[in-house]
Amino acid sequence: MRTTTQINIRVPGEVAEELDWLAKQQHLHRVDVARQILLEGISRQRRELALRLYRRGEVSKAKAAEMTGISLWEMMDLVEREQIPSGWTLQDATEEVERIVQRYLHSEGEAQHTSLST
Repeated sequence: MRTTTQINIRVPGEVAEELDWLAKQQHLHRVDVARQILLEGISRQRRELALRLYRRGEVSKAKAAEMTGISLWEMMDLVEREQIPSGWTLQDATEEVERIVQRYLHSEGEAQHTSLST
């Protein structure tokens, strides 16, 4: 079960007005719009950081994909769209295979745990 943590922030009145306007347009509550914007902003920041580190050669495409929560194939498309010079390396392939295996083992472990607890 996912836990939540309450955070409180102060924003300029204009920002609150923008949130209210967006909420009204979407028939949502202000807090829901703020949460959506925050999550989208975090996602964008993670993507920009991963691309910056990849561009500098500090991480592989596979690691950049892991940092952003997308597949290696999606990262390859993103790198191409951003026109970042890239080359497929053995390390990239190895890391992607390791990620796939870990995801598979994790999902298998959850399936076994669920079947044992019922």
